[in-house]
Amino acid sequence: MDKQGNTSMVSIDTEVFDIVLEVYYWSHKRIDGVMTKDKKEVLACVPMFRDWEDEDSQLSNVLSLRHELINLYKNHPDGDVCVSLTIREEFVNQ
Repeated sequence: MDKQGNTSMVSIDTEVFDIVLEVYYWSHKRIDGVMTKDKKEVLACVPMFRDWEDEDSQLSNVLSLRHELINLYKNHPDGDVCVSLTIREEFVNQ
């Protein structure tokens, strides 16, 4: 439990992964009568390293999973759910 009383199952540093599929929304709070973004609430996170042996299949599967997550969360009660897919290509100039 953190200082605000929130519980978190796992903290994942997604910067170390090659592919990150994440579903999240922003919670908001009122400050001086103005609604502002408070914190990112992650509903699902699928981090993975690149499969150099079968990269095409892996990317096809992650795109399919992205589509399924969009279908799953499109009726989420919050209404402002984001599905984010990050594919990192590092050292492309070598």
